Order: sequence, then structure tokens, then C-alpha cells
Amino acid sequence: MQLISIIIPVYNEAENIQLLCNELDFFVKEKYELIFMDDGSTDDTFHIIEQLSGNDSRIKCISFSRNFGHQNALMAGMQNASGDLIVIMDGDLQHPPSFIPQMLLKMQEGFDLVQTKRISTQNIGPVKKLLSIIFYWFINLISDTRVEPNVADFKLFNRKVLESILQFKERELFLRGIFSWIGFKTATINFDAPARLHGKTKYSFIKMCKLALKGIISFSFKPLRVALLVGSIISLAAFTFAIYALITYFRGNTVQGWASIIIAIMLLGGTQLLAIGLLGEYISSLFTETKKRPLFLVNKTINF
Repeated sequence: MQLISIIIPVYNEAENIQLLCNELDFFVKEKYELIFMDDGSTDDTFHIIEQLSGNDSRIKCISFSRNFGHQNALMAGMQNASGDLIVIMDGDLQHPPSFIPQMLLKMQEGFDLVQTKRISTQNIGPVKKLLSIIFYWFINLISDTRVEPNVADFKLFNRKVLESILQFKERELFLRGIFSWIGFKTATINFDAPARLHGKTKYSFIKMCKLALKGIISFSFKPLRVALLVGSIISLAAFTFAIYALITYFRGNTVQGWASIIIAIMLLGGTQLLAIGLLGEYISSLFTETKKRPLFLVNKTINF
């Protein structure tokens, strides 16, 4: 019988751990190991996992020394997975374990990767929905790798896909883009995400923006090229305006109005600052990669 490694990053999810284990035990009839990645939780998350693991050797845990982020936790889990098939999912019960049997059936049809796509999420605000639509539209507009909108970090894949993912040595991880980039035969299952039973989302607006920026920078150089194009157009316009000003000066006419000068200066200055800021993001990403710091530091482990 194949072993399934179920990898679940958790951060302050103490109230959901027992419920999640119960659902997995009910719906997953295959042999499995459950790998919790405790991403520096400050509540009782680790202690609850420790208690549950005492009665069930299938439950394992790697606890980080601090919060290193969801993407790093997923990568750490994949590095430690020993299963023939791997499931990655969140620990807040918004990725329903009841879909895992359906995903396994898809794998039997010959797919290497089965991903899930959120059709709707209960109790999600209109602002977050709008931001999500804008993000996927923008990243697919500028990126050479298409990222399927609303595809969740709830996936099932074989070791061929796992070994491909583990070849990536990037520090600035954007796994949704990486899963799209590697290819392989992929199936998609739609699901409706239920509302959270306990706790609140760990992805604040700031964290969502950081992840979006990371995804854009990781998979496209087009923003730099757009900045170059816009800069070139504005420079040409400024040069043309300068010629016009010189011609009118030698004809004895002065260019009327300070407003046009101020607008031109602000437009040029703003464009330059935008391009410099964009360039700075790419440079900071390169700086992070060259330092080669570890993706995570382990504090404690259970059943490893």
C-alpha cells in the first residue's frame, strides 16, 4: 500500500488541530503520515500536537525556532516527506479533508499533480475578492508562466513532482508559481471553502501584498521592461518639449505658466522614483538569494 505524506503548516491553530486530525482519520483510509509544520506558534499548537502524537505514531511535527512563513514551512515539510504521494494543505479546515479521496481517484487516472481551485469562500469580504482578482489578472498579464486564478495550496502530487520542486533552491519562494512552472500532467478539482471555525486568518493585507510582490518579481522581468519603455517615452516627450521651449525662446516668446513646468518635473520625478523602487525590489531579492541563509531553523521535532 502506498504511503501518503500529508503536510500541514500551522501557526497558532491550537483550536483546529484535534478537529483536523479527526477529519483526516475519517476520510483518508489509506496509510498516511501526518506532518505538522509548526511555524513558530505562540499558543498551545505544539503541545496539542505533542499530546496527539503520543497516541498516534503517524502524527509528526517539526517546530521552527520562530515564524519563517507559510511557503518556507511547506518546503520544509516536502523535504521531510517520505510518502509515495504528498498532500499539502492548510490547517484551518478551509481545505476540506473530505476532498482527498476525490483527489486520489484523479491520481489513479494518470495525473502527476491534482490541484484544487476555490470557487467561493464563506465569510470573505468583497475587498479581498477584488484584490485577488486584480492580483491574478496582473501577474498573468506580465508573467511568462500562467498562474491559475484561485488555485489553493491544497494539492496532491507524486514523488516525481516532489523531486522537481525540491530542485528549487530559491529563498524567495512562491510555490503557486513554481507548481505552474514545472508542468507535468495536472488535474483541477473545484471546491467551496468553508468559513473558519476557530481563529482568524494569518494572511493580513500586508502579507498578501508581500506574497503578490514576491510572485511578480520571481516570475517576470517585464516590470523592468515596462519601466524602461515608460521612461523612454517620457524622456522623448521631455526632449521634444525642450526643443519647443528653445524654439519659442529664440522667437522672443517665453513658455507661459509654471504649472506645465511643475507637472513635467513631477511626472519625470515620479516615473524615476517608481523605476528605482522597482529596481530596488529586484536587487533586494538578489541580495536575499546571495546571502544563502537557511529557509528555516528547527527548534523541536516529534516522531522523526
